[in-house]
Amino acid sequence: MKRFIALAIWLLCIVPMVAFGQGTFPTRSIKIICGFPAGSSLDVLTRIYADRIEKALAQPVVVENRVGQTGNIAADAVARAAPDGYTLATNGVTMPIAMSLFKKIPFDVVNDFTPLGFMGNIPIILSANTSLGINSVAELIAQAKSKPGELTHGSAGIGSIQHLAGELFNTTTGAKLAHVPYRGTNQVIVDFLGGRLSLMFAPAPTIASHLNDPRIRPLAVTSAKRSTLYPDLPTFSESGVPGFDAPLWFGMWGPKDMPPHVVATLSNLIEQVNGTAEGKAQLAASGIEAVPMTRDEFAAFVRHEVKKWAKLVEISGTKLD
Repeated sequence: MKRFIALAIWLLCIVPMVAFGQGTFPTRSIKIICGFPAGSSLDVLTRIYADRIEKALAQPVVVENRVGQTGNIAADAVARAAPDGYTLATNGVTMPIAMSLFKKIPFDVVNDFTPLGFMGNIPIILSANTSLGINSVAELIAQAKSKPGELTHGSAGIGSIQHLAGELFNTTTGAKLAHVPYRGTNQVIVDFLGGRLSLMFAPAPTIASHLNDPRIRPLAVTSAKRSTLYPDLPTFSESGVPGFDAPLWFGMWGPKDMPPHVVATLSNLIEQVNGTAEGKAQLAASGIEAVPMTRDEFAAFVRHEVKKWAKLVEISGTKLD
């Protein structure tokens, strides 16, 4: 009987301790490592989420910009961090692309991370220089097929989503656009507006102020669904290219083997930003489209993206050291 009473007392003591231990995250500041520079689209988005997480959890959330290898350096640092929820990564479509783009990569986006949540899309808008006389995707395909390799499009560099969107266009339509890589998007805009490039797959914030410029003709968005920010622009699927999907998307990860209660806390906060009217408005003000998605849906989405881009990288023959 005494043993039973002692066991009961022990259980009454230990259960609150376990519950308390699971409910104490966070007890100190959280660091989010962003693999792109301050002022970039990902940096802006990261800071929106950092602010919301900080206010909800009443602990400081610090954003660290660790730039290099299209976000790989930052991602690797988080993959190697303690899986306690205090070191997180923000990245996006470049992570699945990197899995097949780089000859050597120190992490696996599926197996070395805990997916926490989808943060949002930045629509990519395909526009043509009006000197081409092209007014639709169908007309673009026809002209590109009649002049293989003559129509050019610029991107922020080899392996960027703009570059691979062009490769996806080539493989799905049978047309042939010539890719011209740059070291960033700003000079691409200058040359495109100046008529030195035929086309541009442009992240919406970089071209938004030029959409009414008479020198360019917006043709379509590269996402599977119409953008809520640019609802008048058709998708490629609506324009006769079914299955085309190449948005600039972003998400948040932690190291693998994070405690389930920590994962749940962070994932719920990310979903709240994407799923509330206030959160959607805040993202839209920065040119970012909210896409509500559960953590499990995000994990499945990332696995799909790894396979999709691996096929395209193989077809295009693009590789980086």
